[in-house]
Amino acid sequence: MKVDASVWVFMSVESAIVLSAPNCQAARDYLSGSAASSQTIAPLPRVCAQLAELTAQQATDAAQLARLIQSDPALAGEVMRVANSPALRPRTAIVSLQQAVSWLGVAEVRNIAMAVMLRGEVFVAPGHESESEELWREAWLAALWSKEIARERRKHVESAFLAALMHRTGAALALKILARFEFERRMGLDAETFGNLIAEFETAFGRLLMDNWLLPKDVQDGASDWRNYRESNHSDLAGTVHAAHLLATHTLHAQLLGEDMVIENPVFEQLGVFPDDRRRLLAKREQVLALAGM
Repeated sequence: MKVDASVWVFMSVESAIVLSAPNCQAARDYLSGSAASSQTIAPLPRVCAQLAELTAQQATDAAQLARLIQSDPALAGEVMRVANSPALRPRTAIVSLQQAVSWLGVAEVRNIAMAVMLRGEVFVAPGHESESEELWREAWLAALWSKEIARERRKHVESAFLAALMHRTGAALALKILARFEFERRMGLDAETFGNLIAEFETAFGRLLMDNWLLPKDVQDGASDWRNYRESNHSDLAGTVHAAHLLATHTLHAQLLGEDMVIENPVFEQLGVFPDDRRRLLAKREQVLALAGM
C-alpha cells in the first residue's frame, strides 16, 4: 500500500483476477446501485440510536447509560479501556462501567460509542483487512488529534472529533462494498482501478452514511470537504479535520510525512495555530497513541 498526506492507494487480493473494462464498469454500477439503497448499506446502529435518545434527555443518569452500554460487550470494553488509559484515568482505577461513564461524561461516552460502532459496522472488508485497518487507524487518530487542535483553539471541541472520525468513512464503506462485489463475482480488481473507484465514490458514500446516522450539517461538511477545506461552507471545521489528518498520517508514517512538513503546512496558519503551538501539539504524540490504544 502506498501512502501520502491525503490519499490511500489500495492493494487488491494477490490471487485476484484482473478485471476487464466491462467488469470495471460492472463494479462501478454495483457501487451506484448500493448508493441508491443507502438505508440498507449504512443504517444507524441500534445502540447509537438508543444512546442519542437517552443523552438528549435533560437529565441523563449514569446508571441508565451504563446499562445500555453493557448490552454491547465491545463498547463496554472500550469505555473501560479509555477511562483507565494513562491520559484520563483518575488516581484510583475505575472498576465498574457506571464509574467509567460518570468519570468520562456523556459526550465522551457518546464519542466512544460512535467510534466502536463505526469500526464494527463500516471499517470491515473481507479480503482487504489490512486496508480497512489502515483507514480505521487514520480515522481514529485524526479524531483524537482534532480534539487536541480544538482544545488548543477553544473551538469545535465536539464537532471536530465527529467530523475527523467520519472523514474516511466514505472510503471504508466503498471498500467494504467493493470487497463484497469481488466475493460475489469471484474475481478481483487491479490495485489502480480499486483505488480509483474508492476515490470516485468516497464523498458520496460518506455523505450517505452521515445522513443516515443523523449527523449535523457542519459535521458532514467538515468530514467531506477536508481535502478542499478552503472551499467548504464550514471551512474552519474542514480545515481542522485537514490538520488532524496530517497529524494522524505523521503519527502513523513519520518517515513519509515528517514533522517539518506538518509544521509548515498552511492549514495551521488559516486556523491561527502558531509554530510554537504546532510543536506543542506534536509533542502529544505518545499521549494520543495511548488514548488510541496503539
